[in-house]
Amino acid sequence: MKRIISGLTIVFLCGAAQAVEFEDYDFSRWSQEVTGCDLLAAHERDPGHVGNPATSSTMDKEAAIAACHVAVENDPDNPRLNYQLGRAYGYSGRGEEAMPYRLKALEADYPQSTFVIGYLYLIGRTIEQDTCKALELWQSSAKHRRLAALISLPRHYMRGDFDTCGVEIPAADLRAYLEEAKKVSSDYYVGMLADELLEKVPTEE
Repeated sequence: MKRIISGLTIVFLCGAAQAVEFEDYDFSRWSQEVTGCDLLAAHERDPGHVGNPATSSTMDKEAAIAACHVAVENDPDNPRLNYQLGRAYGYSGRGEEAMPYRLKALEADYPQSTFVIGYLYLIGRTIEQDTCKALELWQSSAKHRRLAALISLPRHYMRGDFDTCGVEIPAADLRAYLEEAKKVSSDYYVGMLADELLEKVPTEE
């Protein structure tokens, strides 16, 4: 089954018995030059970030919006810059203005954006709530080893949050996501959560 979301085609493998085939996202397809946008609006856990990260509390939001607009105008197809402009708008409480830039990053299957937009679909914030689109996007994000998706996807799946989607994720895939999370992050608490979730994964399909 296929769905197309804002120009992004995602293939759903229903009932597949194979473990996840992870892929390295090619960030080098776009300029890696550090811009003012990167210095003011980069996300610490965005695997594609190139600047010093800023949190919602430390970000100079107006300056970040201005700098990111300049950066996007100069490099309009760069998903990192579009994501960061959307991030600056989002942290400023201007979610509707953030969405075009978040979705532009989504078109490039940018791992940080596929996780964030998936989360917004899950909770129905600034976009119509759609649990199954959240699942699709998180599968894409996890495939590219985005840590948040590697943990969130199996956790929500095992809680039954995606039961209405009619998609079965094999236990081998759930284990693969969580084991990959432990490889991606050396954080003690990430490892602890991953291990706790691994204990809950069914041992048989």
